[in-house]
Amino acid sequence: MTKNKKAIKTGKPIKLSLTDFHNHLDKKQNPEMNGKEMNSEKWTGFRKNGGSVGGTRGRGVYCDKLPIVSRNLEDLTLQNENTSKSAKNVSELKKIRENQKTSKLSEKPINPCYQREAGNANETKKILLRRPNAQDAIHGRPKTRVRSSPRIPTPQRNVPQELKEVDRMTSADFRHDYAAHLDTMRTRQKGQQHMLFFQSAMNQNRHLFKGRTILVLCCGTGTLALMAAQMGAKKVYAVDYSKVTGYAELVVRQNRFETIINVLNGRMKDLKLPEKVDGIICNWMGHCLLYESEILEVLEARDRWLKRSGFILPDLGSLFLVASEEHMLKNDRCNWWRSVYGFNMNAMRRYALAEPRYAKTTGEKLLTLAHRILSIDLKKAKKEDLFIDRQIRLKVNREGYLECFLLFFDVEFSSSHTPLKMSCNPCIRLPYKSLWLQTVLFVEQPFIMRSNLHYTGNLKFKPLKPNNFKEMEIRIEFYEGLEYDDHYGLCTRRVAKRWLMLEHFQTFSEVESCQDEQGENGGHDF
Repeated sequence: MTKNKKAIKTGKPIKLSLTDFHNHLDKKQNPEMNGKEMNSEKWTGFRKNGGSVGGTRGRGVYCDKLPIVSRNLEDLTLQNENTSKSAKNVSELKKIRENQKTSKLSEKPINPCYQREAGNANETKKILLRRPNAQDAIHGRPKTRVRSSPRIPTPQRNVPQELKEVDRMTSADFRHDYAAHLDTMRTRQKGQQHMLFFQSAMNQNRHLFKGRTILVLCCGTGTLALMAAQMGAKKVYAVDYSKVTGYAELVVRQNRFETIINVLNGRMKDLKLPEKVDGIICNWMGHCLLYESEILEVLEARDRWLKRSGFILPDLGSLFLVASEEHMLKNDRCNWWRSVYGFNMNAMRRYALAEPRYAKTTGEKLLTLAHRILSIDLKKAKKEDLFIDRQIRLKVNREGYLECFLLFFDVEFSSSHTPLKMSCNPCIRLPYKSLWLQTVLFVEQPFIMRSNLHYTGNLKFKPLKPNNFKEMEIRIEFYEGLEYDDHYGLCTRRVAKRWLMLEHFQTFSEVESCQDEQGENGGHDF
């Protein structure tokens, strides 16, 4: 122990075993045991006699009476109950640790971040040098600024001149001008029945096109205009109010018909043609013939630019009404809302019944014969003739439950030598697709139609605005009686319902106005 004392005074590092270290501390705490070593049994005795549970452990030796010292020697804390005695031991232990550090620092090169104060060589003090200021570092840099790299120019889009306006269109523009979308163009022409109808009508009546001036309304990509030019037309004016005319100009130029076909963009009321035309070609039909149709454009062009001896392809149209038992179709579109995963969603069913549906039916479920509710000739028709308000009579052909009414139409070309007709009749099987399906008007409460009874009523079909066929309403009142009676005095009312055909989703008030007045249970609201 004398060597250790000399080492402490000189400040040299000392090497103690763990047992010597504990004996040294025990002598400081218990002067009575000076010169005696602590036995391991003594340590276990301290533990049995109620030593502190939180003592430190060191290689199998349990020290109950030693103070707990934190690992950071600069922030020594006293955690024993006897603070008066352990404070001196902690200070001495701290001095020993500092002497060990100074001896190690003397052997290693001095870190330039620390400075030694003048005075006793054994007493050292750590002083952290001040960090350099960021502004001082900036001043030390060279004043030359780094040049930014030149901006890479955006590569020019290789867009044809005809498609520059279409190329700038956004999704919001296509929402209002869906005819300019490529998918719409493909759907309207690929394998469609009406395109073959126009092609056969032109092939069978070449004499109407050869050397004549033709006006093609709603030309789209210009397919019908190219057909007319191919049939020998002297001049063709292709008109459309959609931006699809950009594609039409490109197609016409690529097919080398730019000297014959002149593509124009705009409404007929705003355009001025250099001459009158010998014929008008237009795919003007819409759902149930009138909804979203271009018939007003045809009438405007007819009054302004068609010669008296000119033709319109097609010029005759008929709209029919029939009753049908489409039980599976109604379950798929409406009635399945009654129970959705065990929940009652009958409120959604009210929305499903409030607007017409478009579906392809087979005609096997028809209950009555077709009743013609509209017949128009575009050479003579006026706007007032397009508003339907008339009496209807349906003759029962097969008994069954009436679930819905169906609307379908036919169009013809009267100037043809051979009869040409295009029909959406569900009973006709055609190998080609059709743009127009049957318009289905579901009723609220089905009822059985008997062959010995007579069914009459009233049908109204008109636009909500005079010059807009994109928002229309259909209203049907349907009666059952022993004989046909237009006054309905002795008849039983079966259906009293309104349907709205709108561009937007129906509001709550509009849905409420489209509910059957008879209700779901024969007049009782559900």
